[in-house]
Amino acid sequence: MSRHIKWLAITVALVASWSYQTAQAAELVLMDTPVKVTATVKALDEGGYAAQIGIHNGPIAQLVNTAVRTNSQSNAERILRKQVRWQSPYLFVHSSCGGGRNLRCEGETVFKVVETVTVRLGDLIGAAPSVYTKGHFHDVYDKLDGKLGIASELTPRFVLVLDDVNGKWVVNAAATWSGNANAWRTHADQIANTPPHKDWSETEWLPYFSALVSNAALARYCNKHAELQALLNTVTPLLNTDQLRMVTDALSKVVPLELPKAWRTPY
Repeated sequence: MSRHIKWLAITVALVASWSYQTAQAAELVLMDTPVKVTATVKALDEGGYAAQIGIHNGPIAQLVNTAVRTNSQSNAERILRKQVRWQSPYLFVHSSCGGGRNLRCEGETVFKVVETVTVRLGDLIGAAPSVYTKGHFHDVYDKLDGKLGIASELTPRFVLVLDDVNGKWVVNAAATWSGNANAWRTHADQIANTPPHKDWSETEWLPYFSALVSNAALARYCNKHAELQALLNTVTPLLNTDQLRMVTDALSKVVPLELPKAWRTPY
């Protein structure tokens, strides 16, 4: 084969490849107004589809990545359309890891449109419409996940309430505190009914530790100084040195009214 023919064959193959990839990942319009939202969908080797969602505001799109577990591209496109939700002045774009059991697998990226400008407020754990009710945004305090050396199901977490203040999220401390009142009482009962022993085994200690840190972290996060001090005054005399160190180390990681974006990687 001559060099010219060989070069021509390679060129044709490359053009065919690019055309195929473009066809496989064609841009799909999910929403046209009041915000234009598009998606580029691509089949995954392991099954399902990956999508890069673009929120268009000027020449540069803001991007959200997601995965959809389904058996056809038409189903994937239908699901993606349902996962883009407009609730003036907010746009909610769902993001998923594709069906994993991790707490952060399902979430919403939230945008706000202000005078035709689309601003990305941030990312929430959960799914619309539960992440936004009665004018408040709801998230999960999951900063301690993987940082306490205990099982995921014992890791202290609580619900966060966020408010939009001039296009930026701020923690609503009062609503966060009151919204976790039932969990606080449940943990308080557990703490009161099972006072620790300094020679407890790990199996006995960890559920108590989880309940204790759940309440202590909530109080510290919401700046409830009196409640936190009363709790610590009650339990500290009952703890051995290692137990007290674990509690102190956990609370040192809690920053009052810190926004999730400080510790969480966006979707």
